Amino acid sequence: MNTLANGAVAGLAATAPMTLVFVAGRAAGLLRTPPPARITAAAAAEVGASPPPDGPAFGAGWMGLHLAFGAAGGALFVAVRPLLPRSPGAAGLAYGAALWTAAYGGVMPALGLYPPVPHDRTTRAAVTVVAHAVYGWSLAAVVDRSTGRDRG
Repeated sequence: MNTLANGAVAGLAATAPMTLVFVAGRAAGLLRTPPPARITAAAAAEVGASPPPDGPAFGAGWMGLHLAFGAAGGALFVAVRPLLPRSPGAAGLAYGAALWTAAYGGVMPALGLYPPVPHDRTTRAAVTVVAHAVYGWSLAAVVDRSTGRDRG
């Protein structure tokens, strides 16, 4: 699995356990609204749309966007995999940390879609960090297993 399309499929697969971290964080009271839903609501408001945040169309919309970002992240991972540590675990954790830093430390706050890390609730930030670590680790495991890379 070394094509961008196969990376996208792996990214979709890795988005599932990542989403479970958000579900667990919500169940534990560490966050109220999953970050992808919050970002989608903020983006909708930026363009003048106001979908009801508890409606089924909104739920399907934010989950679809979350999966699309996961797929894009998987395609990007395949492209940068040769630059990452040889170990799948280390590569996945580094990649997940880089995605989190880029999204939550830069792009989303710059676009006004999510609070800057210093202004975010600590528990919500912790859940997003763990979710991205799980995503990266899962993604690397799927990609490297499918390519038969040495797990050393």
